[in-house]
Amino acid sequence: MCELFAMSASEPHTVRYELDLFAQEGGEKHRNRDGWGILFAQDRDAFLFREPDPAASSELAKMVVREDRPCKHLIAHVRRASAGKPALANTHPFDRVVRGQRMAFAHNGDLPGIEAREDARALIGERIGDTDSELAFLMLLQRLDAADASTPLDRHDVFARFAAELRELGSANFLFFDGEHLFVHAYRRKFETEDGLTAPREPGLNIRSFEGRHSGQSWKTRGANIENITAPLHLFASVPLDEEGWEPLARGCVLALKDGAILARTQT
Repeated sequence: MCELFAMSASEPHTVRYELDLFAQEGGEKHRNRDGWGILFAQDRDAFLFREPDPAASSELAKMVVREDRPCKHLIAHVRRASAGKPALANTHPFDRVVRGQRMAFAHNGDLPGIEAREDARALIGERIGDTDSELAFLMLLQRLDAADASTPLDRHDVFARFAAELRELGSANFLFFDGEHLFVHAYRRKFETEDGLTAPREPGLNIRSFEGRHSGQSWKTRGANIENITAPLHLFASVPLDEEGWEPLARGCVLALKDGAILARTQT
């Protein structure tokens, strides 16, 4: 099970995000991890840190938590390898620069059979690694380019159709950042129980929203905290990180956000 976390905020926020503790909140208290990555978007570029090793033993992960990197958009991923060996090239978030915009993608789930698709085979040679997730990212970029999707609502529509199509292959919880907007697709995920992993089930992602009445407050939980909230601000996580305010996203829910504002929310 991989774990996803994301933020879209109206103003730059400093998020203290301890990746190893976050993974434990997702239920993986006794499993070694196969990598971690976190992207802090700033203006036209982004800080991107990735390692194919467990965050708990990483000096780089400790440095990332310690340093302030205020941002409006953040994507983080803690990996449990399923498709593709543990390697830097297989570590999320994946990124590409397209027409001067840094785009990034992270995925929780499995997409068996994706390489056999006709529209995917031509892109296999464009991958840096060998994951189904990176291949899905390249397919999405190709779809956006073919549709000439220049507006956020156009991109939302392309992203929603793409996610609905790929989830027919398997679990498809997606986070996509196009350089300005955060796109989210929730589906299903596996959960760890005392008897082992469950079959994929809902919810695949959860949202916590902070509105005007929350401005000036802080949010602190095991694994993550924000000292001073300026609303609106939305968080997304594979599992609720505390007991208050989280809403499970229905299977097939797709959102487009910019700077803390939800621009579109559809059910596919």
